Amino acid sequence: MTRHAFLISISLSISWLLTLLIYQPGLSGPFLFDDIPNLEKLGALGPIDSWELFRAYLHSGFAGPTGRPISLTSFLLDANDWPADPAPFKATNLLIHLLIGVILFPTIRKLLHAIGRAPREADWIGLIASSLWVLNPFLVSTTLYAVQRMTQLATLFSILGIWGYLQGRLWLATRPHLGYATISVSLVLATLLALLSKENGALLPLLILTMEFALRFHWTTSGPDWRWKGIFLGLPALVIAAYLAMRLPGLERPIPTRAFTLLERLLTEPRILWDYLYHLFIPHIQTRGLYQDGIVISTGLSTPWTTWPAAVGLLALGIAGWLARRQWPLFSLSVLFFLVGQLLESTTIALELYFEHRNYLPAVFLFVPLAAGILALRNHLKPVLVVFIIAAFTGSYAMATWQRARLWGDESQLMLVWADMNPNSPRAQTSAAQTWLRIGQPERAFALLERASREMPQSVLLTVNTLSFKAELGILSPAELAEGAARLRQQPFDAQMLKGLKHLVEGINARAPLPEHTAIMLSLLDAMRDDLHGQVPVAHRYSYYLQGLLLSGQGDGVGAYRDLSEALSYYKSVETGLNMVSMLATHKHFKQALDMLDQSMRVLESQSDSELGRKRDTYEQEIARLRMTLKNDLVNQSH
Repeated sequence: MTRHAFLISISLSISWLLTLLIYQPGLSGPFLFDDIPNLEKLGALGPIDSWELFRAYLHSGFAGPTGRPISLTSFLLDANDWPADPAPFKATNLLIHLLIGVILFPTIRKLLHAIGRAPREADWIGLIASSLWVLNPFLVSTTLYAVQRMTQLATLFSILGIWGYLQGRLWLATRPHLGYATISVSLVLATLLALLSKENGALLPLLILTMEFALRFHWTTSGPDWRWKGIFLGLPALVIAAYLAMRLPGLERPIPTRAFTLLERLLTEPRILWDYLYHLFIPHIQTRGLYQDGIVISTGLSTPWTTWPAAVGLLALGIAGWLARRQWPLFSLSVLFFLVGQLLESTTIALELYFEHRNYLPAVFLFVPLAAGILALRNHLKPVLVVFIIAAFTGSYAMATWQRARLWGDESQLMLVWADMNPNSPRAQTSAAQTWLRIGQPERAFALLERASREMPQSVLLTVNTLSFKAELGILSPAELAEGAARLRQQPFDAQMLKGLKHLVEGINARAPLPEHTAIMLSLLDAMRDDLHGQVPVAHRYSYYLQGLLLSGQGDGVGAYRDLSEALSYYKSVETGLNMVSMLATHKHFKQALDMLDQSMRVLESQSDSELGRKRDTYEQEIARLRMTLKNDLVNQSH
């Protein structure tokens, strides 16, 4: 081994080992935000210990159109039942993060070779750029957020696809058949695997097309034939462009489950993209985290005033990336790859406005021009100074990542910091209040909620959670519930309130309320349906479910069955029906549970095999078993 190869190997090993060590404090952190809704499916039907239960689990994915089966399968590495320990999930995420870093180095090096960079120079640039990515503190929230394994896997397969494409591209000149086979298989297989991990994996063909375009004047060998590019790269790019453009006609229409229109989203995103870039390059310990519902929405080019400079600046950045292709190809690649990588999640799809994990894949080449610039300083500075600059950059990133990982490992501190960082976020303030309740300081919790409600009087989330917390503690008076219910009807609907309403109903049931509580709650749920006019189907059917849950807990089996039956007519799911049977039986409404079981059987008969999560005969056997058990319970109850 040469001295150069030895130095590169040692430096890479130090980078990867350092990453492994500095993330350790974060592995003790909790499940967060979307983790539980996605991961609790591990135990929805009991431990996943058979092919049928595995198949049912894969069909339970709801996070995107594909169901993300590869990501769901990967969670079985850490647990096959629920509840589960979050530490193994986070440890696996960390290993995937390291694996991506390991693959990113040879990918960058191969790309640099392909545009004529000297091997030693390519090694050092690849080392610096991949280290700055793997040690970047802004990516902590992807690595330690268990459910974002979906983003990680999509990134992993995308980088593998890029590596395979670059390798096949090098073979085109001398071994064309092998070259075309390699680039075709790499692109198709990697795109499929990335897509089945998370939908933004569909961007891989467009990202490779971006690479071809950005480095057009610098490739040392000819690329694929234009016909291959048109079929394998151009057509997918057109499909994505058409998919995004289809949403443009509804620019100014309200989005029922969002607090912004599509036009407002498009005006806001340039400001957010600049914020992403700022945090990617400037290391921070504390960021906004997962609670981004307090972001100021751009309602016009001058509201807030930073909207138009951000939009113009982003356009200028894109144009600069375009124009830089001849003279500064690495700058062109980093800019255009980053912008294209944001297309699905930062344009016309009505997702939430801001999430840090959206930068995980777009940032993989972001530090390549910076690394090349640092290395170029060796022509002007002494080697020891260049080494110091490299150490300063990587060291500052590593230190910030370590401190941020420590914060992510301390649930209480993390929630309180996020509340402080996001004073306009109802979610952040609610989580902080839950933290104060958990550590036995309810007076601080309600003081925080009261202050936040004054500052954000339109927040339905703050209102419903204040009511649910009081109900759980048994201190919610009928007058407070009535006042809160009236306020909820006046505030803009937010889908996040549905979870709060469920907690409120459960709190009322658990604390044996006065009849007034039940009447007020039923009136609120009925009024919510009227106010929404059926525009939010999930709220419409869920309100009937909550009424059934409330009445079941209050001893009214007949009323509970009536509302649950109505809810099931909208859900049209045998799984949901069986859950309702279980709820009624838990509250000892055995006759109504039998009636619900009959309705669930009718739903089963109306569903095709492809709509079922498990085999039809499994459901039939389960229904027969439940019917026998419920009949016995009914007989015993009558005695």
